[in-house]
Amino acid sequence: SIEAMKLALADLYRHNADADAMRVAARDLLSDAYVRERAALIDPARAGDPGHGTPRPGGTVYLAAADESGMMVSFIQSNYMGFGSGVVVPGTGISLQNRGHCFTAEAGHANEVAPRKRPSHTIIPAFA
Repeated sequence: SIEAMKLALADLYRHNADADAMRVAARDLLSDAYVRERAALIDPARAGDPGHGTPRPGGTVYLAAADESGMMVSFIQSNYMGFGSGVVVPGTGISLQNRGHCFTAEAGHANEVAPRKRPSHTIIPAFA
C-alpha cells in the first residue's frame, strides 16, 4: 500500500547508508517484530500526513553501454534543480550538475559523506 511505502521510505532515508556505517542492521529493519510495529502505524481508514513536498524542476539522463569484450561505461547527468549548480563550463555551454544536493553533511548521520564510504544515493549507477 501507499502508506506502507511511506513508512519504508522514511526508514530508508533515515537509516540506509554504506553497510559499514549503518547504525541499524538491515536484518533489524526487516525483522518480523519491526515490520509489525511499523504496520501498526497504518490506519486503513485514513492516509498518514507526511507533510507537503516542494516539487522542483530538473531531470536526469543515464546512459550505460557495454561492448562484446566486456568494456563498460556508465554516465549520469542529473540537474536536480533548474540549471543544476548554475555553473557553466566556459566555452562549452555545459552546466554542472547539483544532484549531490541530497547527500548529507550532518555530523554522525549514518549516510554522512566521508572518505572511504559508499553513500546511499539514487544517482549511484551500478553494473550487474
